[in-house]
Amino acid sequence: MLPEVYFPIGLILSYLLGAIPFGLLIAGFKGVDILSQGSGNIGATNVGRILGTKFGLLVFALDVLKGAIPTKLAMLYLENPLGPELTGILFGASSMLGHLFPIYLKFKGGKGVATGAGVMATLVPFPLALAVLTWVAFVAGWRFVSLASLACTLPLFISQIFISIHSPTPGNFYLLAFTCIATLIIWIKHISNVKRLWQGNENSVKDSLLWRSIENILLSLSLGLWLGSFIFFTGVIGPGVFNWFEKLCLTENPPYWLPSPEVLKKDFPPGIPSPFLKEQASRLAGVVVSPLFPIYYFIEVVCGAIATIIFWGNLRRHPSGRLPIAMTCSTGFAFLLAIAGWLWLPKVENDRIKRAELTDQIFLQKNITKLDVTVIPNALQARKDFTRSHLISLGMNMLCGLGMLLGIIFFAIVTAKRSLEPVQVPRET
Repeated sequence: MLPEVYFPIGLILSYLLGAIPFGLLIAGFKGVDILSQGSGNIGATNVGRILGTKFGLLVFALDVLKGAIPTKLAMLYLENPLGPELTGILFGASSMLGHLFPIYLKFKGGKGVATGAGVMATLVPFPLALAVLTWVAFVAGWRFVSLASLACTLPLFISQIFISIHSPTPGNFYLLAFTCIATLIIWIKHISNVKRLWQGNENSVKDSLLWRSIENILLSLSLGLWLGSFIFFTGVIGPGVFNWFEKLCLTENPPYWLPSPEVLKKDFPPGIPSPFLKEQASRLAGVVVSPLFPIYYFIEVVCGAIATIIFWGNLRRHPSGRLPIAMTCSTGFAFLLAIAGWLWLPKVENDRIKRAELTDQIFLQKNITKLDVTVIPNALQARKDFTRSHLISLGMNMLCGLGMLLGIIFFAIVTAKRSLEPVQVPRET
């Protein structure tokens, strides 16, 4: 670890590295003044538009590195009482400021997306992965890099909020504040792009085989994974686990690791399963399946978001026919239901735990007839509450699956219809 005296020196070097205008240098090497071409920006988007995709990707990679390298080095080698997260944030912010306001260009720089991505890749890799996926989906579906750059900040910020809530450490709150500030900066730097998008004259990515291929790959993967996860979790894992545990619990000779206390075999008041071994099977299955539901809904939401973004963008670029509208609406409806099911999940889990706790108060007593008069009604009410919340969750999941299936069917019909359309060959004159 380097001593703390190197901290201010490192911040200055980080700014100077971030201020290097790779876009201007590479374009100048090709004999092009990028400041007077296209949008006049030194970023990868404008370089790619003027010089070609490969040069745009080169500038993007270099801009990413000048954000990632100082951030990572500071976290690894600088001794600082602030902690690694805040140290990385300060060095990453310094690099981003260098890119946004470079001293070499009279403080007129790029928009900070690529350099910010490099910083975020070091600090918050999982939220950044969601942001990159969103960016690619928007470019593939809508063909606007600026819109994609704005949209990708939302999953970055929202996912970091979830992380900070579930793991409320000082480092995570520092990262949340940094993602919020970075999001605001990117939106401010894109004000002119927002105006052009609103007016309908924003520069778009040229339609090419590359982006068509990316679009088809993303659609195939998202729809396939969406359908596969729905069938696997809803039709295989859920019923399979419950049936398996019920057979194990009700058998006359259960395995040694699954004891059946005598209290589970006695009769209970109406509304409580008798024998209670069925309840034991249900609880065991719930313990196994419950941790899988957040993963399941995460897959559903991500796949639904990708498919909806691309279908919506396609509808904007090719506004013809009712089938594309139905395809987009069905998929969007399923996506919203997936979000609703994910948000409803804590309610189902709380009701499941409450049902178990209040029911246990009954069968753990030696004499059920001497129970407090409120115990049995409370337990029965808790069981009704869980049944209701569980049925609502199941209904939303089924409707989500229906909307997703309709979207896939409409997509297959639209794709087949387009492939059967005759190719228009220009007549010779």
